[in-house]
Amino acid sequence: MLSACSPLKTTHGNLISDTRFAQVQTEQTTRYELRQMWGPPSAVAPFSGGDRWYYIGQKTETMGVFKQETVEQKIIQVDFDKGGTVMRVEKLDASAMTEVEPSKRKTSTAGKDFTILQQFIGNLGRFNTSQVGAEQ
Repeated sequence: MLSACSPLKTTHGNLISDTRFAQVQTEQTTRYELRQMWGPPSAVAPFSGGDRWYYIGQKTETMGVFKQETVEQKIIQVDFDKGGTVMRVEKLDASAMTEVEPSKRKTSTAGKDFTILQQFIGNLGRFNTSQVGAEQ
Protein backbone atom coordinates (compact mmCIF):
# COMPACT_ATOMS: atom_id res chain seq x y z
CA MET A 1 0.00 0.00 0.00
CA LEU A 2 2.86 2.38 0.65
CA SER A 3 4.12 2.03 -2.92
CA ALA A 4 0.83 3.55 -4.14
CA CYS A 5 1.73 6.77 -2.31
CA SER A 6 5.13 7.17 -3.99
CA PRO A 7 5.23 9.30 -7.14
CA LEU A 8 5.81 7.78 -10.57
CA LYS A 9 8.99 9.42 -11.89
CA THR A 10 9.80 9.47 -15.60
CA THR A 11 12.53 11.04 -17.71
CA HIS A 12 11.85 12.09 -21.29
CA GLY A 13 14.42 13.10 -23.88
CA ASN A 14 18.09 13.62 -23.15
CA LEU A 15 18.55 15.31 -19.78
CA ILE A 16 22.20 16.47 -19.77
CA SER A 17 23.76 16.59 -16.29
CA ASP A 18 25.90 19.53 -15.21
CA THR A 19 28.96 17.24 -15.16
CA ARG A 20 28.45 16.22 -18.78
CA PHE A 21 27.65 19.83 -19.72
CA ALA A 22 31.03 20.94 -18.33
CA GLN A 23 32.89 18.37 -20.49
CA VAL A 24 32.18 20.30 -23.70
CA GLN A 25 34.78 22.94 -24.53
CA THR A 26 34.04 25.63 -27.09
CA GLU A 27 36.39 25.81 -30.07
CA GLN A 28 37.82 22.37 -29.15
CA THR A 29 35.03 19.76 -29.01
CA THR A 30 33.98 18.44 -32.41
CA ARG A 31 30.53 17.37 -33.57
CA TYR A 32 31.65 13.72 -33.51
CA GLU A 33 33.00 14.00 -29.94
CA LEU A 34 29.82 15.71 -28.73
CA ARG A 35 27.70 12.95 -30.23
CA GLN A 36 29.89 10.38 -28.45
CA MET A 37 29.51 12.21 -25.09
CA TRP A 38 25.83 13.23 -25.20
CA GLY A 39 24.33 11.01 -27.88
CA PRO A 40 22.28 12.23 -30.83
CA PRO A 41 20.51 15.59 -30.50
CA SER A 42 16.81 15.79 -29.68
CA ALA A 43 16.34 18.22 -32.58
CA VAL A 44 18.37 19.89 -35.30
CA ALA A 45 17.38 23.41 -36.35
CA PRO A 46 15.79 23.02 -39.79
CA PHE A 47 17.37 26.05 -41.47
CA SER A 48 20.81 25.89 -39.88
CA GLY A 49 22.32 23.38 -42.30
CA GLY A 50 22.84 21.04 -39.35
CA ASP A 51 24.98 23.57 -37.49
CA ARG A 52 22.59 24.03 -34.53
CA TRP A 53 21.61 21.15 -32.29
CA TYR A 54 19.18 21.05 -29.37
CA TYR A 55 19.25 18.65 -26.45
CA ILE A 56 15.90 18.63 -24.67
CA GLY A 57 15.04 16.65 -21.57
CA GLN A 58 12.62 16.70 -18.67
CA LYS A 59 11.80 14.83 -15.49
CA THR A 60 8.18 14.47 -14.48
CA GLU A 61 6.36 13.08 -11.47
CA THR A 62 2.81 11.81 -11.22
CA MET A 63 1.29 11.28 -7.80
CA GLY A 64 -1.63 8.85 -8.01
CA VAL A 65 -4.48 10.24 -10.08
CA PHE A 66 -3.21 13.82 -10.00
CA LYS A 67 -1.91 15.70 -13.02
CA GLN A 68 1.66 15.06 -14.19
CA GLU A 69 4.07 17.70 -12.88
CA THR A 70 7.36 18.74 -14.51
CA VAL A 71 10.11 18.63 -11.88
CA GLU A 72 13.14 19.49 -14.02
CA GLN A 73 13.52 20.61 -17.61
CA LYS A 74 16.63 21.52 -19.60
CA ILE A 75 17.09 22.79 -23.12
CA ILE A 76 20.66 23.08 -24.40
CA GLN A 77 21.53 24.74 -27.70
CA VAL A 78 24.83 23.87 -29.38
CA ASP A 79 26.14 25.88 -32.34
CA PHE A 80 28.88 24.58 -34.64
CA ASP A 81 31.15 26.36 -37.09
CA LYS A 82 31.41 25.19 -40.71
CA GLY A 83 34.23 22.80 -39.75
CA GLY A 84 32.05 21.00 -37.18
CA THR A 85 33.64 22.43 -34.03
CA VAL A 86 31.49 23.63 -31.13
CA MET A 87 31.36 27.44 -31.12
CA ARG A 88 28.74 27.97 -28.41
CA VAL A 89 26.92 25.89 -25.80
CA GLU A 90 24.02 27.59 -24.08
CA LYS A 91 21.34 26.56 -21.59
CA LEU A 92 18.03 28.03 -22.72
CA ASP A 93 15.33 29.22 -20.35
CA ALA A 94 12.67 26.49 -20.26
CA SER A 95 10.07 28.94 -18.93
CA ALA A 96 10.16 30.77 -22.29
CA MET A 97 8.75 27.71 -24.06
CA THR A 98 5.29 27.97 -25.59
CA GLU A 99 2.88 25.04 -25.58
CA VAL A 100 1.54 24.51 -29.11
CA GLU A 101 -2.01 23.24 -29.40
CA PRO A 102 -2.48 21.05 -32.50
CA SER A 103 -5.19 22.20 -34.89
CA LYS A 104 -8.46 20.27 -34.83
CA ARG A 105 -9.36 21.27 -38.39
CA LYS A 106 -9.50 18.66 -41.13
CA THR A 107 -8.13 18.99 -44.62
CA SER A 108 -10.90 18.49 -47.13
CA THR A 109 -10.29 16.05 -49.96
CA ALA A 110 -11.92 15.47 -53.32
CA GLY A 111 -14.78 13.01 -53.36
CA LYS A 112 -17.47 12.45 -50.81
CA ASP A 113 -17.74 10.91 -47.37
CA PHE A 114 -19.43 7.53 -47.19
CA THR A 115 -21.27 6.15 -44.20
CA ILE A 116 -20.47 2.64 -42.96
CA LEU A 117 -23.65 1.30 -44.57
CA GLN A 118 -22.77 2.90 -47.94
CA GLN A 119 -19.28 1.40 -47.78
CA PHE A 120 -20.67 -2.07 -46.97
CA ILE A 121 -23.23 -2.01 -49.79
CA GLY A 122 -20.67 -0.65 -52.24
CA ASN A 123 -18.30 -3.51 -51.45
CA LEU A 124 -20.84 -6.33 -51.86
CA GLY A 125 -19.62 -8.71 -54.53
CA ARG A 126 -16.41 -6.77 -55.00
CA PHE A 127 -14.20 -9.29 -53.19
CA ASN A 128 -15.63 -12.52 -54.58
CA THR A 129 -13.12 -15.34 -54.09
CA SER A 130 -14.59 -17.77 -56.63
CA GLN A 131 -12.87 -17.56 -59.98
CA VAL A 132 -15.70 -18.10 -62.49
CA GLY A 133 -14.23 -18.59 -65.95
CA ALA A 134 -10.64 -18.83 -64.69
CA GLU A 135 -10.45 -22.45 -65.81
CA GLN A 136 -11.05 -21.62 -69.46
